[in-house]
Amino acid sequence: MPEQRQPFLRTGEIIPAFTLPGADSMPHSPWDYKQREHLVILLVSSFSGNEASGVLKEFKRQYRRLREEDCAVLAIAADTVVEHTSLQEKLQLPFPLLADPQGEVIARYTYWDSKTHSATPGMALADRYGALYAQWIAEHEAELPPIEELLKDLEYLNKLCTP
Repeated sequence: MPEQRQPFLRTGEIIPAFTLPGADSMPHSPWDYKQREHLVILLVSSFSGNEASGVLKEFKRQYRRLREEDCAVLAIAADTVVEHTSLQEKLQLPFPLLADPQGEVIARYTYWDSKTHSATPGMALADRYGALYAQWIAEHEAELPPIEELLKDLEYLNKLCTP
C-alpha cells in the first residue's frame, strides 16, 4: 500500500502559506489575494490528463462568473514549470498554473503519494481572509464539485465577508 500523507485542514482555519512558480515565470502565493479576493485552489497530479484538462477548460469558461464573485483561482500540479508554460499558452488560461513537482504544497491540501508522485484531485475554497470555507477531495477530477456549487458558496461568502 502506498504511503500517503493526509492533509490536515479544518474549516475556518487559515490555509497553509506557500509560494510556487507559475507558468508566467512569477511566484504566486495565496497571500497575494488576502483581504481582496476569495480563492479556489485546484490540485491534481498532472494537467496532462484529459480529465484535468477538462476541469481547466471549465474553469476558463466560467472564469468571468468566478471573478464577478471576487474569486481568484490557483491551479497546482506536480508537473514542471516548462510543462505548465506550454499548457498555459495552448489553453490560454486566465489564471496561473503553479508547479509543485515534489508535491510539498499539494500534500498540505490533498493526499500525496511521494513514491508514485501522484495526488488525489482536490479543491479548497478560502474566503478573502484566507480562512478555509470548504475542501473537496475526489478520486477523479470529474468528481470535484461543479462550478455552479462554487458560485453558490461564493455568493454566500460575499454576504458574510463584505469588504
